[in-house]
Amino acid sequence: MKVVHIESGLGNQMLSYCEYLAIKKMNPNDDCYIETIIYELPECNDIICQWNGYELNNIFGLDAPNIKNHFNKETWERIIKEIRTTEFWLHNWNYPVYFTNAFRHAGIDLINMRGDFEAPGATYMTMHSTPRYKRTFLFQYANFIRKKYFHRPPQTIVQPNDLFIETDKDIFTGQRLTFKYVGSGIERIEKEIKELFTFPPYVDERNALAHKDITSSQSVGIHARRGDMLSYNFDCYYGGYFKRAIKYIKEKVPSPIFYIFCDPGSVEWAKEHGSTFGLDFHRDIVKFVDWNKGNDSWRDMQLLSACKHQVITRSSFGWWGAYLNSNPDKITCSPDPIINTTHHF
Repeated sequence: MKVVHIESGLGNQMLSYCEYLAIKKMNPNDDCYIETIIYELPECNDIICQWNGYELNNIFGLDAPNIKNHFNKETWERIIKEIRTTEFWLHNWNYPVYFTNAFRHAGIDLINMRGDFEAPGATYMTMHSTPRYKRTFLFQYANFIRKKYFHRPPQTIVQPNDLFIETDKDIFTGQRLTFKYVGSGIERIEKEIKELFTFPPYVDERNALAHKDITSSQSVGIHARRGDMLSYNFDCYYGGYFKRAIKYIKEKVPSPIFYIFCDPGSVEWAKEHGSTFGLDFHRDIVKFVDWNKGNDSWRDMQLLSACKHQVITRSSFGWWGAYLNSNPDKITCSPDPIINTTHHF
């Protein structure tokens, strides 16, 4: 038995589902499950935003076997109660240890492949998953300085063997979120990914018209992810990344039209900070896609992926927009050389 953990927003869900596909590919004769417990625990949303809950079934019709269905209702309620009692979200988000313990007590003994996030030296909790009350300007600036001057990411941090696991053991894995990085081996399942992650047709006129405009022009999608990831993307806004990327786009793309996508709370900020993006709202053609909200937010990814080119941050949502872009001559820009895009700035 193989169990793949899934949590957080749509982009991360898609990355974790890719791990499920990789596990299935390597272990075709084993029972492979996804696990989505986080969405049953509202307390978790106060630490890491879970956005609109589990969406892969509603959007893409992906009905993978869920480990929840392996148990009867009473046993599952007991598992959830035990996990809730641990308050793992207050213990460095140490779900691998507490989840596998709960499964073991329910009769399924899984090898924890994700480790112990409370062990000495463990660093699972990322800056964007820091409790919201700690996200101050000084905290974000300190993170920017730390990353810019004291930590240079290696050219690759991905070990494909961590993703394409072949084993006769019963394991618990997932949520590595590394299929967006160079060297992940994603090309081994690319055909299946692009067949499965096919967006439904538009059902409203506004998105349909936007799609028509985007596909009939030299469109450049800019994914300006701020919100709960501002500390993680701080240097994108205050280190000149967007300016460098947009300058390159303008040199290479004739008559570009820029489409800005961002989280709902950052729309007004983006409209007042064109210079941060290297854009002049009086000279450049800039359009904001700001109407897809709540359970329809995923339409932004669909429109972003339809753009001819993309400029993204470290957000997995934006990365999928760039990856699913089918333009053979696309220019996709990201801030780190480890991110699987065509260019880095």
